[in-house]
Amino acid sequence: MKDFALLITNLQSSFKFAHLALLTLLLSACGSDITQTSPLVDEAELPKKVGIAQDGALKQHLESIRQAYNVPAITAITVKDGLVYEIASTGYRDIQSLEPVSDNDRWAIGSVAKSMTALLAARLVEQGFITFDTTVIDIFPELKGQIRPEHETITLQNLLSMTSGLQKDIDVKDQQWYDNTKPLTELRYELTKEVLNTAAVKTRSEFWYSNVGYVIAGHMLERVSNQTWEWLIGAEVFGQLGITNYGFGEPSFESAKQPKGHIYENGHWHGVTEEKKVAPKVYGPAGTVNISLPELAVYFSSVLEGMQGGDNIVSKESYKMLLSPYSKIQDSHSEYAMGWYVKSDKTAFGHDGFTGAFSVSSLLYPSQNNAYFAAVNGDTDNATKALSQALEVLMKRNSIE
Repeated sequence: MKDFALLITNLQSSFKFAHLALLTLLLSACGSDITQTSPLVDEAELPKKVGIAQDGALKQHLESIRQAYNVPAITAITVKDGLVYEIASTGYRDIQSLEPVSDNDRWAIGSVAKSMTALLAARLVEQGFITFDTTVIDIFPELKGQIRPEHETITLQNLLSMTSGLQKDIDVKDQQWYDNTKPLTELRYELTKEVLNTAAVKTRSEFWYSNVGYVIAGHMLERVSNQTWEWLIGAEVFGQLGITNYGFGEPSFESAKQPKGHIYENGHWHGVTEEKKVAPKVYGPAGTVNISLPELAVYFSSVLEGMQGGDNIVSKESYKMLLSPYSKIQDSHSEYAMGWYVKSDKTAFGHDGFTGAFSVSSLLYPSQNNAYFAAVNGDTDNATKALSQALEVLMKRNSIE
């Protein structure tokens, strides 16, 4: 599990950017459980002056960060007033082939996709398929007596707001979750039964980060619609927004012309393979989306509109439901809504994502109509630090102070 607290403390002590405090929204809860040794760091390579947005220098600054933290590739984008304000990418899709990344490549975004699952839920609520108060036993009545009684009353809202008390993860190395002979809906049903028959790890209503809670929420949506979560996200979220450049799982498994996730082992970066067992597809609703940054900008712009009290693919009332915090995160100035960490004064929202082979981070400022996002096709402490530096550069270049 990642620990951002020390990282952000160090960042703030060296950089007097008040707004970077909101990076505490993106604490350890959503981190990868894959332990890797990081490559050597040379922070002398970090950019000393970052310039201003749209001066054409973002790529060179990202390259300095990439070299300093020795990561395969890094990409970053600023979204402003509904448009791509600046974007740059540098490094390699695959550290072995040295094929360069491009600005239109698709990156696995991990848990940043949780807000997409929550938005999908709101779409189905508005269409009358389900409510946020619907319980797991309402959707799976056949499990009465087969799961722990205290879990029967867990609601869709509990699952999406991290207040279900359910465990964080299953054993993602277990071969059963990679069984390609079974439909994903069947695997998610098996996961649902297993998790709901396991004791809670936290009191209901308290914040507790749970990837499997999101899988169960997504499977509830599958059951009521008789469609897969993947189809639903494509039709009800991306399709409604005109987004087409996306996929699911490791991007390079879908096309060799996409970035490959990397794991650092034995002193070297290695591109992931099917045998590495990272981010099983059964985890879809918890975060298996891959997407290009220009398309992600479209998504962020729609959410920013909702954060500002507007409506688009869901009503402003639904956005209020999605973006209202439901639990306070202990020892922090942040709370959790549905798929978003929220700064306590509600001036900023964000989320990180880690797949075991990709690391990403996002920050949204509704009052400024800005969004920032960075991604690395590796998952180590170095990647985490590179993301933090990239976001710092984006924000400095846009004079967020």
